[in-house]
Amino acid sequence: MLGTLFNTVTVAIGAGLGLALRQRVPENLRSVVFSAIGLFTLYIGVDLMSGINTPVAVFVALVIGAALGHAMGVDRRVRAAADKLGNGTGSALVQSTLLFCVGAMTLVGCMRDGLENDPTILYAKGTMDLISSVFLAAALGRGVLYSAGAVLLLQGTLTLAFGTLGTGIPESMVTELSGLGGILLFGLGLDLLGVRSFPLLDLSCALPVLPFVLWLVEISSNF
Repeated sequence: MLGTLFNTVTVAIGAGLGLALRQRVPENLRSVVFSAIGLFTLYIGVDLMSGINTPVAVFVALVIGAALGHAMGVDRRVRAAADKLGNGTGSALVQSTLLFCVGAMTLVGCMRDGLENDPTILYAKGTMDLISSVFLAAALGRGVLYSAGAVLLLQGTLTLAFGTLGTGIPESMVTELSGLGGILLFGLGLDLLGVRSFPLLDLSCALPVLPFVLWLVEISSNF
């Protein structure tokens, strides 16, 4: 859990600095850096998507997850609840949480931390998130600071889950989950750049659905 605690602290410190410096950072500088973060998020998404080996399974999981998320109103409820803390806070919380928690570094880092007590990857990720959170908070506001709690909850849960399940998780499943995370990050990049907004939390419900779909694909291939 040391990696997750470190990552939580770096996001909180970075966001705090961003909020404190918000009035001192020129609008044009914030806009340029924000665009850079959005473009780099697109790049990470494309890089992760290229590793998908079973695109049909990922597609099915994405459709089912999106339908389930929409039916439960996950994205809408979270944004509405967070916006009670301040105007625009919900969107900032969702965007920053996805940026910090979705991706290969999160999955592999939590797996290494949970299975081997090796937080090295999460230390590296936390350092990167420290820099990103400064400019995100300067541009988006308090929702980025609140995302530190989401990092603690989500990455802490993943780390504990990997530690409990042990080595029984196939590497191929981690690869497909990372690929699906790449799709979500690509959508987030478009959102950050203002191209189009997506109900990303609804779509994120595909992540727990994917292992089940992959299991069905494996069973069907044996017949």
